Amino acid sequence: MAIEFTRNKQVVRDLQCEQIGRHLTARLGRLRYFGLCSPGMGDVLDWRAMFDEFHVAERGIDGVEWLDQHELLLTASLNGISEKVVLLRGDIDEIVLAGRDPFGTTVRYPFDVISLDYSGGLFYRDNSGGIPRLKAIEHVITEQAHFDRSWLLFISVCLDAPHDGEVKRTLENIKTELGRFGISTEALMRALLHHEREEVRYKVYVPYFVSQIATRSRVRCETAKTIIYRGNNDVPMMSFQFHLQPDNRTFAPRFPQERLVQVINAPFREIRRGKTQDVTLGLPKLRARTTAKGSRAARPPKAKHRPK
Repeated sequence: MAIEFTRNKQVVRDLQCEQIGRHLTARLGRLRYFGLCSPGMGDVLDWRAMFDEFHVAERGIDGVEWLDQHELLLTASLNGISEKVVLLRGDIDEIVLAGRDPFGTTVRYPFDVISLDYSGGLFYRDNSGGIPRLKAIEHVITEQAHFDRSWLLFISVCLDAPHDGEVKRTLENIKTELGRFGISTEALMRALLHHEREEVRYKVYVPYFVSQIATRSRVRCETAKTIIYRGNNDVPMMSFQFHLQPDNRTFAPRFPQERLVQVINAPFREIRRGKTQDVTLGLPKLRARTTAKGSRAARPPKAKHRPK
């Protein structure tokens, strides 16, 4: 199983690398990275030529945290990239929200790529009932919005942890929102709520969450196809890729440029044994309602260009 995991994860990294090359071409070789990586530093080593700095968080195993942290620094040294690596020790969500690790190493924005690899799930709650990982995602988007530059956000999650009612309540909000624009969601929502695979609900929830946070910060969000694959021990995994750009057309936040219907209707990109294919998992597509005259509802007419 570990072999399949390695092949699938490598494809995810390759797809992320494509996004870096596509959106950040002008800054290749001078990029700044912040995020989680394994002690083996697979993504860091794959991307070292494109980046000038890697700010990596490592919590380690309780009681022997230093072992994984030492291995990470040793790996960096053996591969000749010690001068590029800044180690932050501790839980990445706590580091993000505090702005520094427990030893005083600060998170220095802006970054060109932020990678949050949540192998422990996305929706665990802290002692106060909050959801730290969602708060951390919100925080990095808000902090990055202070800088006039485009960047990439990669979020990977496993699906073996419960999410109580957060996702279901958000899907109900989306249903209400789309209904106001004359878009029928009954078939889709039935399929989402009763589908046997959790991926279909995450595919709607995570891009919607990121887009809403970005819009509040006057940032445009472009969502790549959601990636699904099987990870270590056959655990279902998902990878999300977002390109975020400052939107300075008005001071007031604008409606998202990327339509929610586009994101929902886009197919998954599934990885099996290192190969990719587009799949829908049987989900119906959203379509606008039609009026009595057969015209599309909630869709403004196209402007007609007349010669002067």
